[in-house]
Amino acid sequence: MEKIIIAAMTKWKQVIGKNNWLPWNIPEELKHFRTLTQGSTVIMGRKTYESINRPMPNRHNIVVSRSLLNIPLVDVCASLPEALQKAESYGKTIFIIGGSQIFKQALDDNVVDKMYISYLTKDYDGDTFFPVFNESDWVVEKREQHAEFEFVVYKSAR
Repeated sequence: MEKIIIAAMTKWKQVIGKNNWLPWNIPEELKHFRTLTQGSTVIMGRKTYESINRPMPNRHNIVVSRSLLNIPLVDVCASLPEALQKAESYGKTIFIIGGSQIFKQALDDNVVDKMYISYLTKDYDGDTFFPVFNESDWVVEKREQHAEFEFVVYKSAR
């Protein structure tokens, strides 16, 4: 199964959140996210789940947490490797949707094949950031210009 990080962030500081929420409201980017992840499996950390506060519809939802136990319609796994193993069992594309710690671990462990990044055209203040990654480890496969963001698909060069 293909494993993909999907995130929206500011271009310069790589802000992905503020106060456990998105510091922007860009309907076109959210629609893009929904379209891409529809019918797939999504993996997220506890804080990301708590910010959404419900399972994402039409997707298998997996939350990585050692403190949450039973959430209706959600698989809770104690670690990212366990979550990836569970996700594989569904036989669908796997999207890692956040947050910062989960993104960092997925990049550090080299478990993703691609990254779908929406770089916002405006700068926003935030307190949560996408981890720094080495661009030479990735090949740009696609770029799309949208009104308020640039969508870039990176493919792992390994």
